[in-house]
Amino acid sequence: MTERFYLGFDLSTQQLKCLAINDKLTIVASESVEFDKDLSHYGTEKGIYKNGKTIDAPVAMWFEAIDLIFERYKERKFPLEKVVGISGSCQQHGSVFWSEKADSLLKTLTATKTLVEQLVPHSLTRKTAPNWQDHSTAMQCDEMETAVGGMVEMAQITGSKAHFRFTGPQILKVAEDEHENYDETSCISLVSSFLQSVLCGKLTPLEESDACGMNLYDIENHCYDKQLISLIDSKNQGSDLTKKLLGDPISSTKKPLWTANVSDYFVKKYNVNALCSIYPFTGDNLATICSLPLQKNDVLVSLGTSTTVLLVTDSYLPSPDYHMFIHPTIPRHYMAMICYCNGSLAREKVRDQLNNDNSGSWERFNKEVSSKDDKSSENEIGVYFSLDEIVPSVNAIHKRAKFDVSTGNITEFVDKFENDSKNIVKSQALSCRVRITPLLSNSLKGSTSTGNGNIINYTSEKVKFDFSDLPLSDYMKARPNRVFFVGGAAKNDSLIKKYAAILGAKNGNFRFANTSNSCALGGCYKALWSYLYNNEETTSEFDKFLNEKFNWEELEHFYDSNEEEWRSYSIYIKPLSHLESSLSE
Repeated sequence: MTERFYLGFDLSTQQLKCLAINDKLTIVASESVEFDKDLSHYGTEKGIYKNGKTIDAPVAMWFEAIDLIFERYKERKFPLEKVVGISGSCQQHGSVFWSEKADSLLKTLTATKTLVEQLVPHSLTRKTAPNWQDHSTAMQCDEMETAVGGMVEMAQITGSKAHFRFTGPQILKVAEDEHENYDETSCISLVSSFLQSVLCGKLTPLEESDACGMNLYDIENHCYDKQLISLIDSKNQGSDLTKKLLGDPISSTKKPLWTANVSDYFVKKYNVNALCSIYPFTGDNLATICSLPLQKNDVLVSLGTSTTVLLVTDSYLPSPDYHMFIHPTIPRHYMAMICYCNGSLAREKVRDQLNNDNSGSWERFNKEVSSKDDKSSENEIGVYFSLDEIVPSVNAIHKRAKFDVSTGNITEFVDKFENDSKNIVKSQALSCRVRITPLLSNSLKGSTSTGNGNIINYTSEKVKFDFSDLPLSDYMKARPNRVFFVGGAAKNDSLIKKYAAILGAKNGNFRFANTSNSCALGGCYKALWSYLYNNEETTSEFDKFLNEKFNWEELEHFYDSNEEEWRSYSIYIKPLSHLESSLSE
């Protein structure tokens, strides 16, 4: 075979996308199915059904989308017979409930009929899958946290406190409210293992990293938590949830695991290579970190309507205010995910107030952000939460304070500043900095000088952020390796240079313009690496492999952080801690 191709799927809320790459990591083809447009007969709105707090999606629509995307590749005469590896990602936390007939139906699919015709009538016990936007499981979240001793204990075990959308509370809700459906369910898949199962032509286990988004998986012990499983099993006599989940998930190991060859259905119907290997699918955020050459202590900052921070670490330090997952490709590593509600929208409000109009111009805002700090504003710190915030967990509030630069103590609260534009960016970036500090592996070493002559006693002082209580000196030691900026606001030079200065990456800051393909691309890279590793064409672990092979011209290396400037922002850490503590008073 002179050419080889690798497919990466992304089954998101609103579409199914599939990219194809070659051995040079170049995208050679792309197809997508938009649910509302291409499959409008299902009557979804933005890919979902919404009924009050219950939000779900029709599984039949996903079956049909799988057929349609392969049909489109076939119509464009793409050489599917040269595809040797497939992996991908799917929306996290959703669940598909299979009947006892599902496995045999998947194994006996015929190319003369569609997936919908063969699977919808008898393979499912529920026609819909819960969506990550669902908010109907408050009672179940409380039950599950109570079962393990509380919110902090839940985060310690599963990497996150109990969340509405997570799969465990969703399964508990079905077990409590839909006894007949639950009793008839033979297998429960995540959306990732659902798509993986269809492509393999048999029911397949969950992938370990995605299983961390269930509130069921004991991350440190690599098994389902017995207390949480027992809680759900207690709702239905004779229930065995571990069996329904097909036992323990596929674990993340040094050698990438092979799941199966592609189903004969796709071979006969679409001429897919019969020897094409399927490798474990994972969740969408987890695939995102596989789409860029991220290594230990690298940070990805997504600057959109909200702000999301992803960090690769070998330290397991869970908190109720963020999420931790086992890394999908790097052994003994984790992905930390911190989500903020107040991102671009909060900055836009400050921009409009500064302009005193609705022009939407960033010129004045950017000029203020880029200007050098002067003594008149050096002692200012504020928080700008136009929406209820996740981190810290507080209601919408704007609050400004002035502090003593020599001690870090707040001296007064004020109604306004001369320059909110600079202060909002500073506070948002500082929040990211202080919350990634405990997760930066093996980095709490080095000098604690602030670099600007201030005399705060950094040796003995402690500051508290959320559930973290660390010596103030730690915040002058921990720097990320590299920072990668993505999202719409990453196009704003003034904004990301200020972020870069405050975060203080040791080895450069990078901007990636094209993020629309990140989940599917992460699947492509995972398929390529898995195939080469299993066929002894590489011995490198995933992060080293991708750093060597990545098309670096796709990234803009735009800024190298200055250590002295990074240290100068340390004076704001203590007052920010005190300001956040005052928000709930």
